[in-house]
Amino acid sequence: MHQAYSVHSILKQGVQIESIAAYGNHVILGTRSGQLIMYSVDEETGVDMRMFNKNFSRKPITQMEVIASENLLFVLTDNQVQVCDIRRIESNFAFMHSAPDTKGCTLFAMDVDTPKSTTGSVGTVIRLCCAIRRRLVFFFWKKDKLDSLLLNIELSDVPRTLCWVGHAVCVGYKDEYVVYDISGKAPKKHDLFLTSSSVSRDPCICLIRNSLLGISKDSYLVVVDPSQYKESDGSTDVRPGGMESNSSLTPLLWSSPLLDLVWDEPYAVGRVNNAIEVRSLVGKDTLVQSIPELQKTKFLVHADKGTIFAAATSELWCIRMVDIPTQRQQLVQQKKFQLAIELTQISDEPAVERDQTIRQIHMLYAKELFTSKEFSAAMKEFERAAIDPYDVIRLFPNLVPEQKPGSEDAAVPASSAPALEDDDLENAYLALIEYLALARQREVVKLRDTKSSSKSLLEIIDTTLLKCYLQTNDSLVAPLLRLNQCHLEESEKTLKKHNKISELIILYQMKGKHKEALKLLRDQASIEGSVLQGRKRTIRYLQELGGDHLPLIFEFADWVLNESPEEGLSIFTDELIEVESLPRAKVLDFLISKHKALVVPYLEHLITEWKDSNTLLHNVLLKQYREQVQRLISQQEKGEEVPELIPMRAKLYKMLEESNDYSPDRVLEEFPTNMLLEERALILGRLKKHDKVLSIYIHVLGDVAKAKSYAEANFKEDENIFHTLIKCILIPPTEPPYEGVPLHPDFVEVNREVALELLNTHATKIDPFEIFEHLPDDLPMQQLEKYLEKSIRKKMADKHQMQMMCGLLEAESNRLEAAVEEQRNISFELNEFSVCPECKKRFPSQSAFVRYPNGQIVHLSCHARIARAAAQQ
Repeated sequence: MHQAYSVHSILKQGVQIESIAAYGNHVILGTRSGQLIMYSVDEETGVDMRMFNKNFSRKPITQMEVIASENLLFVLTDNQVQVCDIRRIESNFAFMHSAPDTKGCTLFAMDVDTPKSTTGSVGTVIRLCCAIRRRLVFFFWKKDKLDSLLLNIELSDVPRTLCWVGHAVCVGYKDEYVVYDISGKAPKKHDLFLTSSSVSRDPCICLIRNSLLGISKDSYLVVVDPSQYKESDGSTDVRPGGMESNSSLTPLLWSSPLLDLVWDEPYAVGRVNNAIEVRSLVGKDTLVQSIPELQKTKFLVHADKGTIFAAATSELWCIRMVDIPTQRQQLVQQKKFQLAIELTQISDEPAVERDQTIRQIHMLYAKELFTSKEFSAAMKEFERAAIDPYDVIRLFPNLVPEQKPGSEDAAVPASSAPALEDDDLENAYLALIEYLALARQREVVKLRDTKSSSKSLLEIIDTTLLKCYLQTNDSLVAPLLRLNQCHLEESEKTLKKHNKISELIILYQMKGKHKEALKLLRDQASIEGSVLQGRKRTIRYLQELGGDHLPLIFEFADWVLNESPEEGLSIFTDELIEVESLPRAKVLDFLISKHKALVVPYLEHLITEWKDSNTLLHNVLLKQYREQVQRLISQQEKGEEVPELIPMRAKLYKMLEESNDYSPDRVLEEFPTNMLLEERALILGRLKKHDKVLSIYIHVLGDVAKAKSYAEANFKEDENIFHTLIKCILIPPTEPPYEGVPLHPDFVEVNREVALELLNTHATKIDPFEIFEHLPDDLPMQQLEKYLEKSIRKKMADKHQMQMMCGLLEAESNRLEAAVEEQRNISFELNEFSVCPECKKRFPSQSAFVRYPNGQIVHLSCHARIARAAAQQ
C-alpha cells in the first residue's frame, strides 16, 4: 500500500446534504430543504462559496448531474427533473427548464457524446434516461429543453440504480442487474447476475474507463464490457456471467460489499462499511490505500482528474490525488510496476520524459518478472520497453557469442540474471524464441523499408534463435536456416556441437559456402549410419546450384559419376529448371573429357527427352554412334562376339534417317568410305547427291529395292532421277566408287533383267529419248514392247491433254474478250445535275469517279472512304 490520495476537510456541521455533484474544482450540494450551494475548492485560496439558491425547491434535492461543457446542472427534486444554468455566478443556479414529462422520476442517468460532423465541427449530444416507477423513459436536450426520444422500456421492478454508456443502459434492481441494448429498433434485454449470492443488497454501478461497467456483486467489483451486448448481424456475443468477451480483468475483491463507487484513472475509489478504499484493477495486491477517517461518508462524486469529493450528512471532504512522481517512486520501490506505468501514462509530464520513464519502468518490471521466472510476461514487457534485443539475449550467458561492441543500453546486465536449469531453462528459451521472432520481423521490415536496421543485429537474433531451437524444438532449425542471417562461424560451431550435419549443409548452402557443403556431403556419403550417407543428397545439391557454379558442379560430380555413372548422370538430366538451364555444350565437353561412356546417354536424353535441336549436339551424337559402330565392327572382324552391334547400328541408321537437325556435310567429312556405305547413302541423300546414292545402292550394295524406293521418294523434286537410276544399271563402272570397296557382282556388267523390269515398272517416269542411246545394241525389241507401249501411251495422253487445255484456254479467252467489249459499249451521262449518292454533292467538271456494277456512280474519294471502312470491319 501507499498514499495515493490526501484528504482535506471542507465543510463541517453545515447543511443537511441530500445529494452532491462536482466538476473541475467546484462542488455542488443539494440539501434536504431544497437548497443548492456551490463551493469552489482551491489548494491555495481555500474554500469559497460561489453560488447559493436558498429556495430552489420545497422538496429535497435527491440527485444532480453536471454537464460542464455546456454549463448545465440537471436536478431531480420533487420527482421531477429541472435544468439550471451555472454559467454566471450572479445568477445563482438560474432556472432554465422543468420537464413535466419526467414527473414521477425517482432517479436518472445521462449519456453525453461529442460527435464530429462531416464539416469537422464538434457538438454535444445530451441524452437523459429517467426511471419512472417501473418504466424507463428517454429524453434528449434540444434548444434549452428536454424532448422525448419516443423510447420507453417496461421494467420488471422499480430500479435502484442506473448507468448509461453508449448503446447500453444497465439497471440495478434490489436483487439483480440487467442490461438493455437500445441500438436496435426495439430494446433487447440481457440478464447479468444477482446483486448478491446470499442476502439482499443495494446495487452499485459505476462507469470505468469511459466504456466499461463496474458492477458490485457481494464483495466483488465485476467489470463488464457493454459492447458485447450490441446486436450485430442478427447475433449477440454474450459471455457467461456477464464478463467481457476479451477482457483480462478478473473480479476485484473488496473488504466488504460496495456502498458507492467512483472511477478516477487509474483507481477505483469505493465506499465500504468502515472506510473508503482505493484499489487498482492491475496487479495481485489491488488495495492501494484505505481511508478509515471517511467511514461516515454517504456520497462520493468524481470532479476532475485526481479530484474526488466525499460527503456525509453535514460534512464535506475533498480527496486529492498525491502527485504522480511521488506515487511512482513508492510504487517502484514496492515493485508495483504496472500501476506505476498506468499512473505515468496519465501524468502531465512532457511527452518525451513520460515515454522515457515508462520505458524504464517496463524494463524494471521485465527484469523482476524474469527473476520470478515468469518468462513469457517478462518478454512482453521487454517488447513494450523497446529494449535492444541483444540486451535480452545477454540474460542467457550461454547464448551470447561475444560482447556486442558499443552497446548503449545496459539496463539488463547479464550478471543480474538468475541461473536457470532444466524446465525453467526450457521455458525461458521458449519465451525468448517468441520475443526474438517478433524482433526479427521488426528488424527485417526496417532493413527492407528504411535500410536503418543493422545486419549485425539480425545476425545475433538469428544465431540466438538457432541455439534456442536446438535446445527446444530442433525441427524448426531447418526452416530458420533457409531464410536466415545467422553468423556463419558461430552457427557452424553450434551445429557441429549438436551433430546437426544435415542442418549444417543448409547453413552452408544459404551462406553461399557451396564448396564446404559439398566437401561435407562427400565425406559423409561413405560413413555408415550418417543421415547424409549415399549420393542422393549430393546429387540434389548439385542440381540446385545452377549454371553460375558450373566448375563446382563438375568438380564434385566427378566422384558421383565414378561411383554410379547412371545415377550421377541425373545431375545433368533431371527434370529441374536449374538442370535444364545448364550450358549443355560445356557439360558435353566435361563428359567427353572425363566420362566418355556417359556422352551417348546424355546426348540421347537431350535430343529424345528435351527435344534439343542444336546441330552441334546432333553431330556429336552421330559421331559417337559412328565411332562405336566402327569399334564394334573391328571387334567382329577379329572374331569377337558383339551382340550390341546391330542395335547400335540401328540407332545410327535411324538418326541419320529421321533427324533434321544434324549437318550432313559436316558428318560426311568424318564418315569412312570403306564401310557403313548404307549409312553414307542416307547422308548423301540429304545433300541431294542422287547419283552417288544410287551408285552405292546399285554398284556396291546391289540393293535394287532401296534404289527404287529412294528414286520414288525424290521423284517430285527431281523428275530425272529414274533416268539416273537406269543409267547406273545400263552403264557399269570400270572401278568401284570408293577405294577398297568391291563392286557388286550382279552389276559388274549390264544387268538386262533388272533394267527391263525397271523400264516396264516405271515406264511413265523414264523418257525413251533419254535412255535409248544407253540400251545394249543386241537387246531385242520384243523385250521393250511393254515399256514402249506404256511410254508412247503416256506421251500421247500428255499431248491430248495439252490439246484440250489449249482449246479450253482459247474458249475462255474469247469469252473474256466478248465480256470486255460488252462493258466497253456501256454508256452513261454525267452532267452538272448528277449527284453522288454517298456525299450528296454534285460532280464538278473533270472529277474522278467510280461506277459500280449496279450502275451507281460515286466520287473516287467516297469510294476510297467506303473501302477503308469495310476493311476496318
